Amino acid sequence: MGQQEFQAVVLAAGKGTRLPEILEGRPKCLLPVGPYPMIWYPLQLLQRHGFNEVLVIVQESEKSEIQQRMDRLQLKLKLDYYCIPTDSECGTADSLRLVSDKLKADVVVLSCDTIVEANLYHLLSKFRERDASIQLLFVEGGQDQDVTIPGPKSKYKAEKDLIGYDQASSKVLFMASASDFEETVKLPGHLLRENPEMTISSSLLDAHIYIMKKWVVEYLTVSDLLSAVKGELLPNIIKKQMLQPPAIPEGEGVSEFNVNGKIDEIFKIFERFPALTGLTERELVSQTSSIKSTQISKCAVGDMTTISEKTSLNTNVIANGCSIQPKTRINNSVLMDGVTVEESVIIDNCIIGEKAVVKSGSVLKNCLVGPHFIVGANTKKENVYLSNADGFMTID
Repeated sequence: MGQQEFQAVVLAAGKGTRLPEILEGRPKCLLPVGPYPMIWYPLQLLQRHGFNEVLVIVQESEKSEIQQRMDRLQLKLKLDYYCIPTDSECGTADSLRLVSDKLKADVVVLSCDTIVEANLYHLLSKFRERDASIQLLFVEGGQDQDVTIPGPKSKYKAEKDLIGYDQASSKVLFMASASDFEETVKLPGHLLRENPEMTISSSLLDAHIYIMKKWVVEYLTVSDLLSAVKGELLPNIIKKQMLQPPAIPEGEGVSEFNVNGKIDEIFKIFERFPALTGLTERELVSQTSSIKSTQISKCAVGDMTTISEKTSLNTNVIANGCSIQPKTRINNSVLMDGVTVEESVIIDNCIIGEKAVVKSGSVLKNCLVGPHFIVGANTKKENVYLSNADGFMTID
């Protein structure tokens, strides 16, 4: 079904400009998330739903590294890589525009950072049933105060979207970024008159799973001012569904601008990582790792990682080649490739960069530690960013 009626596209050309502290020049899509690189999760989701081929859009300079990593994972998918120039400023909609001639059917589009467990069969069925032009998947997000971001305290606020929808029909009626408004949100009068039961939510998160009619991608080829899918294409199409369709001679285009948002099937992001990936806790722990701890729960663990006895680990994502020595306690944290944690260390809600070392006796809470940084013995830090990178310094 998947490869005949729908084509799958994974967007993996992002430069990760918001993650410079932990990427250290590597492709964003290869960021390790437990045993696998980030892009493995959307690819594995597609594979489990019957897709045999996936078009992967990457930066030209990163194709070789990404392809080599994917070859080692031995997915059953045929991956067709499309390269965009590294120095270009292509948005997600720009990327789809560039591959429009390769798309011969309706399209399922996922981002390389889509780590969520979804029933694509159900979504595709609803897409057909409602003859939607675009179908979106939203997840219910938590409140800002539920999450503490590692690193220095700042006035940063998580980006929020305002989603207006009709509960009965699951149709998206309005979509905009909350940052576009100050204290009040002004809506067109005709929108409210025609949809008096419209619900507006600021707690829904875009899951970056889009199902599109082929004509939507073709529309991008004649609308080259649209650069981003979420920020520009979707709001544009949503507005157009409110307009009367133009009279177009039969066989000379599409006159329907119907957009269905999959609101009534919203599911929550569970605290447990396995619930997001569709894998069991056991499957998220690499068989090549050595785990002697009897107090490890809700953790994903990568290849060749060693976790000593007398350690306590709860709700962590631990990448490849890490070493965690005795008498340590690690909670709600992410450890990148090659991290060493020495004895008697406490780490709580932190991101520890690639090949960083946390020396014995240290206590870190809500901290961001850059790649290759050595945290000195008995260091006590909270809400700081520690890095060797030029232009950065330890914040006391």
